[in-house]
Amino acid sequence: LGLIFSWTIGGGGRGSEVSRGWEVPAHYHIHDNRERVDDRGPDPQIACTPWIQVTDYASRSMNYFDVWSPEISTRYGEVFWTMMDPVALPPDVVEQFKDGTIAITGYEMDQLDGDGNSIPYNRAYNHHYMAYIVGEGADMAMVDCHASHDHGCYEGKKVLRPVPKSENEQFSNTFFSEGNGGESRKSFHGYPNGYAQLISSPKEFHLEPMQIDTWNRDNPSLEFVAGPEPAASQAPPGASYSGILECPCTDRISKVNGSICSDDFGCLPFNLACLEEPGSTLISNGNKICNLDTYNGGQQCCPHQSILLDRDQNPWPDVKQTYRLKFRFYYQAYVPTADRVSASHQDLRRLYWQTEAWAGEYDIPPGAESYGHDDGATAMTDDGQYTYTITSEWTAGEMIDLDDCDWRNTSACSGQYKDSEGVYMVYAGGHCHAPNCVSIELWNQDTGELYCRQLPMFGKGDITNDKFDDKGYATLPPCVWSDDASEDLPTRPRVPFDAKLYSVAVQNSTYGSVPKLSLFFDFIELCYFKDRISSTIYHTHLTGASLTLPSHPPTPRHPVVSLRRYSHTGQMASWQMRGALYY
Repeated sequence: LGLIFSWTIGGGGRGSEVSRGWEVPAHYHIHDNRERVDDRGPDPQIACTPWIQVTDYASRSMNYFDVWSPEISTRYGEVFWTMMDPVALPPDVVEQFKDGTIAITGYEMDQLDGDGNSIPYNRAYNHHYMAYIVGEGADMAMVDCHASHDHGCYEGKKVLRPVPKSENEQFSNTFFSEGNGGESRKSFHGYPNGYAQLISSPKEFHLEPMQIDTWNRDNPSLEFVAGPEPAASQAPPGASYSGILECPCTDRISKVNGSICSDDFGCLPFNLACLEEPGSTLISNGNKICNLDTYNGGQQCCPHQSILLDRDQNPWPDVKQTYRLKFRFYYQAYVPTADRVSASHQDLRRLYWQTEAWAGEYDIPPGAESYGHDDGATAMTDDGQYTYTITSEWTAGEMIDLDDCDWRNTSACSGQYKDSEGVYMVYAGGHCHAPNCVSIELWNQDTGELYCRQLPMFGKGDITNDKFDDKGYATLPPCVWSDDASEDLPTRPRVPFDAKLYSVAVQNSTYGSVPKLSLFFDFIELCYFKDRISSTIYHTHLTGASLTLPSHPPTPRHPVVSLRRYSHTGQMASWQMRGALYY
């Protein structure tokens, strides 16, 4: 799938149909997902449907434009994690919408070298990204970091974010982070007909990626071969990934007077705010991430330009890896309500929650050590392997009614919902890192309804036929709903703001592992078929079946297949969702 676009620094391209580089194949490869892979057995209400109406952007009369990030240049073991310089949107897009509003209906991303070749995630690992399109109604400014929608926060930290020029600005900027990280390139980011992220008078693209250089310079092939790793790495022998991507606290790190100090970045206050139950089970489980004395890896040990190696390790000091990230945005023109005709698109509000609230990450202890000592979080499978489960309970209104943000003005949160009573969910996607991810589920605690259950699909390493098939790296299918019968999707769940929601994240803990994220982002569906840039899309189509809610804490649901033997630090299990308000 060769890319044919010009290499323009800080620039972008535009097209009126899907490119030859990221085209929709002539056929879709459909898999049957009716067999549930847990101890509850088959579920006849889970079925697969090719969602061609949503994924085939060209047939839906959509244009696209491309933007390239500035260069990233790192040495082995180095972290790149900062807001990059702004990138101007293509001039014709800016001109078309200078007095109007653009409707972003989906996007795709990749990372490429100077010759346009995709770089595997096992060379340059994308931990996560935060991307923005900013309009004329907003400027970038330094604001306080908030754990509820930023990573790596500590007391006093400032971050560069869009800020509206006045309280009356609407659609001044929008934020993209759904299914980001190592699962991003093959996970679907798109919406049903009539839904979009709206930006008035768009002008610039802003990107804050977190990238970790794991490329063994002595290995010229694209097959993964581990380079030197610090003593704190928990990657098992023969792993298909580098233990560096776990952000282990190396011997460069020390803990002094409540701070984490490093040879690379000085001292930063330790500030991981784990919630008590039912907000999160991390404290009751004794998770190491919540305490500075037991913290052994994660985002607090890998700020921008830190080196994730021990002091005596300095391989290939002069050999840099240089590349750019590329985003493709699909769009239509937004037409507002007029003459009793409804607007062309509903703006999708972002809803966000962390199963590990609000630590932003959590530790996965080695199962053999934690089994029987963590309030039931660790369970043993039939074949003697281990899983680690965390849960969180919250009300839907907590996802958007933050005291310091208003959805009309700030894209990183949804803000006060004013007179609305709830949301119709349209998209939901979890953030569940490879290689440990087993499943992540979103439930309605009040009704026992399973809204979304995501099962990762792991790459086989067949990069000759699929350049994104990184061995051991996950594709995490989102869930998508619509009331448009032509799209053959489940009906939008109506979620009142007082509804109790419940997230369950299950990880493989046969080996230990440092911080993971378990997030949720809202949109929803799940099945399996081919797509363009992300050469495979996996959708699990949930038909709204009402299932019995597990006891609290739940009994972990074990896959009947053999688990992959990994554990991890810095895991994430968050939900990022988008929905339409109802009144």
